[in-house]
Amino acid sequence: MRLALTGASAGLAIGYVLQRGQLCFHATFAGLYERRLGLFRAWALGVALAAAGLTLVYGLGPWDDLNRGLSLRPVPNLVGGLLIGVGMHIAMSCASGLFYKLGAGMLGCLVGLVGWALGELAARDVRLPGREPVLRGEDGTLPGWLGAPRWLLALPLAVVVVVVLVRTSRGERGPGRAWQWGWVPTGVVLGLATTAAWALAGAGGASFGPSTVGAVTSLADGDPHWWLIAFLLAVVAGSSVAARTAGGWWVRGEAPVRYVQLAAGGFLLGAGGRIGGGCNLGHGLSGMAQLNLSSMVAVGGIVAGIGLARTLRHVVTRRVPVPAELA
Repeated sequence: MRLALTGASAGLAIGYVLQRGQLCFHATFAGLYERRLGLFRAWALGVALAAAGLTLVYGLGPWDDLNRGLSLRPVPNLVGGLLIGVGMHIAMSCASGLFYKLGAGMLGCLVGLVGWALGELAARDVRLPGREPVLRGEDGTLPGWLGAPRWLLALPLAVVVVVVLVRTSRGERGPGRAWQWGWVPTGVVLGLATTAAWALAGAGGASFGPSTVGAVTSLADGDPHWWLIAFLLAVVAGSSVAARTAGGWWVRGEAPVRYVQLAAGGFLLGAGGRIGGGCNLGHGLSGMAQLNLSSMVAVGGIVAGIGLARTLRHVVTRRVPVPAELA
């Protein structure tokens, strides 16, 4: 019960933030190629603040079993990240995006989530070269690798990120929707919610904070990860609360081709997360806040995967006429 309650509390907060900020990690990283940096700024600010927050959680919390770093496995981390990036481009969503968009009424996300679950199950026994850790656990974090205290890197990082973001965002237009948060409130609340989610994980007896990887396989293995399952279900609920109370609620289906894209992209999201040892939340939010080297590799793979998929799509559409609904 404690696992489910703390997981649900964390999921409600994260789901609310993702919906109010419209923080889909596909749009966040694809924006780098399109010079749309609002969501990227929100993500960077949230990660920097969460990195400082985790320093406090690890230093002040009584949770000895709370994970303090993911091991570095460069090949699986990179390959998994690439698959996630390609899957994001195909589905036009990330894994957490499928959950929070479902909460806001996008019913096609159910198809994407079926694909995501099947992808995780299909990749559960995939073994790539280099699966043995190069650096293990906390030694695979930037502080561990450099032999420095976590606070010595996390706190100055937060200050530098805030200063750079503020200085480079002057004159930038805000979000187009009246109910959508701008990058500053989205980033600040994301950082606070991520820190709180990790504290809730520790209080509930879970070892890791926000992620999507592992819920499906835990059910298939007959050993449900109740914190994570409750977290994911509550992301849908938190998003629904945000959409119904603040704006963005829109119940709709999708064009037929979008169901194919969501299923195929979702499959790659699930498989990539399993192979890479983390998803857009596990690596891109929690792992980056931990300052994991593996998460940096995986996020680099995600960005590269989106770029690769964009390039291939451009080449194909130039050589082969594509119907407008597919473009």
